[in-house]
Parts: sequence; C-alpha cells; structure tokens
Amino acid sequence: MIKQNSLQHELNHWIILTAVTFIFLGGIISGGLAFYHLRELQDQTLIQIATLISQGKLNDSSTLHHDVNKDTIILNELGKKQHIPIIPLDITDGLHSLELDNENWRVLVVTQPISHRRFSISQQTQLRDNIAINTILSVFLPIALLASLMLFIINRILRRQFRSLGKLTKLMDRQDGVNLEKLSENNIPIEISPFVHSINTLLERIEGTINKQQRFIADAAHELRTPLTALSLQVETLSQANETNLGQESLKQLQKSLERLRRLVTQLLDLARLQNEGEYVVQKVSFNQIVEDAMADLYLMAEASDIDLGMVRYDENISVNDQQGRLSQLVYNAIDNAIHYSSPGGKVDISLYLEKNKAVFLVEDNGIGIPEVELEQVMQAFYRVNESNKPGNGLGLSISHEISKLLGGEIHLENRTSGGLRFRYMQLAKPQSDIAVIS
Repeated sequence: MIKQNSLQHELNHWIILTAVTFIFLGGIISGGLAFYHLRELQDQTLIQIATLISQGKLNDSSTLHHDVNKDTIILNELGKKQHIPIIPLDITDGLHSLELDNENWRVLVVTQPISHRRFSISQQTQLRDNIAINTILSVFLPIALLASLMLFIINRILRRQFRSLGKLTKLMDRQDGVNLEKLSENNIPIEISPFVHSINTLLERIEGTINKQQRFIADAAHELRTPLTALSLQVETLSQANETNLGQESLKQLQKSLERLRRLVTQLLDLARLQNEGEYVVQKVSFNQIVEDAMADLYLMAEASDIDLGMVRYDENISVNDQQGRLSQLVYNAIDNAIHYSSPGGKVDISLYLEKNKAVFLVEDNGIGIPEVELEQVMQAFYRVNESNKPGNGLGLSISHEISKLLGGEIHLENRTSGGLRFRYMQLAKPQSDIAVIS
C-alpha cells in the first residue's frame, strides 16, 4: 500500500510545532530576563528607601515600625520592636538575603550618618517572586493568546487555499478520458499556477493524441472498407464467371486488390509502431549504401514507367544514425512517391551531400507537385492531394514524417519553380569514428 502524506496537514503540523517551540523558548528567555530585571528593580526600590533614611527623611517616630508599602516592604529600626522576625544586631550595612523563621527575606540595612540609628528595609522573597511572576504572566499571556489566534488564522488560510486544490482534484476526477476539460487558472495561488498550466498543456497533448487516434481509426476503417468491398465484388464475379478469359481477368483484379490491401495493412502497422516506439537500438549506418540500394530496387519500376531516375550530386562516406532500418524506409518512400507522381517521360533527380554537419538527401521530380496550401497537410495520415488522381492511401509521407522525428531529422517539401516537387531530408551526420550505441 502506497503511503500518502497530506501537504495541508504537514504544513499545519510544522507551522504549529515551529511556532510553539519558538514561543516556548522565547517565553523562557524573555521570562528569565524579565524576572532578573524585576528583582533588580525591587532591590533599587529598597535602595531608594535607604537613601531617604540616610537623608533623615524617614526618621519620624510615626513612620517607624510601619509598612512603607503594605504587605510588601517593611521598615524597622534595629533593636526595637520588629514587624518581622528579629534581625541580628551585628549585621553589616548593605543588601542581604536572609532566612528568618524558615522564611526567606531580602533585607537592606542602613545606618543614619547623623543619629547613628540603624534601620532595616525588608521584603519577603516569596512576595518579590510572586510580583515578578505575575508581571511576567501579565505580559506573556496576551502574547500566547495572540499567537494562538495567529495559528488559528493561518490554519483557516491554509484550508481556504487548499480548497482550490480540492476543486481541481474533483475536476480531474470527472475527466472521462475523451472530453478533456481544462483546469481553471483563475483564483489559484501563484505557486500552483505553473503546475496547473503544465497539467492543461498535458491535457491538450492528450486530447490531440486522442483526436489523432480517432481520426486514424476512422480513416483506416474507410480505407480498409474500399478494398474489402472490391474484393467481395470480385470474388462474387469470379464465382459466377464461366468463360476462362473472364475468370482470368477477375483473378488479376483480385490479386491487385489483395496486394493493395496487404500494402495498406503493412503501412498501418508501420505507422502504429512508429507512433508507439519504445526502447530501440541506435546504430551508425552508411547513408550512401541506403540510397544506392533504394535506387537499385526502384530502377526497374522507374524504367517501366519511362522515368529517368539518376543521381545529380553525390558525396561519399556519409554516415548517420539509424534505428531498425527506418532510414531505408524513408528513402524508399521518397523515391517511390517521386516516380509514382511523375508522368511518363519525366525525370527524378537524387542528391546526397554534406551541408555543414548535416547529411542532406534530396529528391526532385517534374511531376504534378502539391498545392501550396496543402504542403503541411500532406504529412497527416490518409491525407491525399485533391488534385491527384493517382491511386494510394496517403500514408507514405506520414510514415516518413514519423521516421524523421524518430531519427532526429527534418523533412521539408516545396514546389519547384519549373514544376514538380522537391523533397528534402536533413539529419545530423556522424563522424566515421563513431560506433553503435544503445539508447
């Protein structure tokens, strides 16, 4: 089972944990510093009272033996009635921390310079600590409440922001794989926008692929229906033929239809394989040998159609990458198309040469050409030029186009000014020292 983590819960967890940790550490540090400074401040209060005593401003009998600050600071004259446990008479002047009757006290002893009377200004340690702690809490508690409110608000903001992701997820779940609906890029966080844009781009490519496959299936069904219908009629005619000549003619037509059907099925399989090519072997091959073999195979067909097939430019020792003989198929299709669409007495010129670091394969004919508006469309499967009355199924150029993409090459089609079509294929040439590689 795949373990899945919630991004929202992770963010909440780490934000709360980080905030609580820093609040706790900050509280300890600030509380300790505040406690220390408050104790210092309380000592300063005792010192200020001692200053008043030294100046004789607190030596009236009405003020002696009474609290200067009730329940907090107690003023006594040493040797007389004490409001606190008795302080030793031999204690030195200054601040002292004493334990009197099992209670801790902070005592400041001072002697008046003129009268030499000795006084103690005392404050119970527990009261001092309680005052400091209460002061710290009065500051820390509002901060803790504000921090809790801040974490609550952050949690609500995260929930609200992730709600948009939830809507996108529900929209993706509704996709049926046929009619793909794009995700809305409005009112979503900027950080998520590139991800949503990438998904929409992927959906566009998937939709294009699905549409392409649907067109391919429809066109393939149409193309297969025509020869199958013809085969049915020819078989019926052949079964009813009594005369030998009529039977022989029907048999020839049947053989032609079967050949056309075989060729169509073969091309359909080739195109399907090219569009779903997986791992493959890349090997360096001789482009020269491939072109020479294709011309040799097609020479008799060109001669039978009264087509002048020849080489006009030729550079030797041109090597390129190939995969499973696909380059031979491309070269064969290009020359075959040029012969097929040339009129008797026509001419097909082949060129193979190096241009910078690229191998250029050129096929030029003086046939019917292609209307300019259809030059891009002829690369699509089953597309046939409207002005052409030549038999075919419109798969040759589509297969060549897929091969060129597989080999990293480029195909360019253009009409010649003198009439006919120029087929140009370019691919990166390989140095002679290259060896076969596995991709």
